[in-house]
Amino acid sequence: MSNSNPLKLRALLIDLNGTLHVGSETTPRAVQALERLRSARIPFVFCSNNTRDSSERLLEKLSGMGFTVKRDEVMTSLGACRQLVDDRGLKPYLLVSPSAKEEFGHISHSGQYDSVILGLHEESLSYGPLNTAFRILKGEPLHPPSSTPTPPGPSHSANPPSPSIISPSASLSTSTSTSTSTSTSTPASTSTPTRSHTVSASSSPSPPRPRLIAPHASLYHQTPGTAQLPAGLSLGIGPFVRALETATDIQAELVGKPTRRFFELALERLQAVQGGIGRLEGRDVGVVGDDMINDLGEGARDLGLRRILVRTGKYRSGIENGDHPPDAVYDTFADLVDAIL
Repeated sequence: MSNSNPLKLRALLIDLNGTLHVGSETTPRAVQALERLRSARIPFVFCSNNTRDSSERLLEKLSGMGFTVKRDEVMTSLGACRQLVDDRGLKPYLLVSPSAKEEFGHISHSGQYDSVILGLHEESLSYGPLNTAFRILKGEPLHPPSSTPTPPGPSHSANPPSPSIISPSASLSTSTSTSTSTSTSTPASTSTPTRSHTVSASSSPSPPRPRLIAPHASLYHQTPGTAQLPAGLSLGIGPFVRALETATDIQAELVGKPTRRFFELALERLQAVQGGIGRLEGRDVGVVGDDMINDLGEGARDLGLRRILVRTGKYRSGIENGDHPPDAVYDTFADLVDAIL
């Protein structure tokens, strides 16, 4: 690595959509820049909040754009959701795309739900599926006792019929995001009067409430042009996460960027897949993205990572001039690589 490396970076955590590509189009010279990093033996891991695609489908898309990417080099917020489900033995109701549901295909469903996971998929975020998610989180019935219809949802839904609400087998503590930029909680109501009542010895405690799990809570993202709309910013899952939080008085547990835990796992992955680089401190690692809040936000700051903003994807002029400015700004990812090498 040459002396031109201004931030003295030894490794990178790289965002995907908005940084290396927008939709199916790569950003300028991104494919060549990534190959230059490999040739220079600078280790990296891709960190994505993509919730549309399973890991396998995401790899296929990247390959189709010309990127050479290994499976263990990719970390996604959807994969973090899957790991959380596995670790806690949850049975989630999935508001995600058919491709994203493949990430949870190993889960044995019994038609009972103790949690809700949502991702970016227009059909899944329509009224019917969202109302089913609301009822699960509120503990409301989903069908009359005499019938067993399939819960309202998109026609492709892999969620099983005849659902009911269950509680997790054990009480689990949850860590929720406190960033006002990504998640908002509604204070519990204090207007309900306290009622005195006698609890019999045989009464059991109320089961834990169902959990609302979100890969992230980004308010918007950059989308390529379509037949209906030109390229520009479009709604992310954040507004839908906030709607369910407000309606249910349950704060979502965020598991992807910009949580500290996600970046800690990314650093562990970096050490695992790129052996021989020695111990890495936060200042040795650059996190690269187009989103000041979700790519370069709270967790990256807490860990002391070098935060690098690129002017592609959802970048808009002046967003770097906030309370927590980035350590560096480049026009493109390839320009950053030019500076490192």
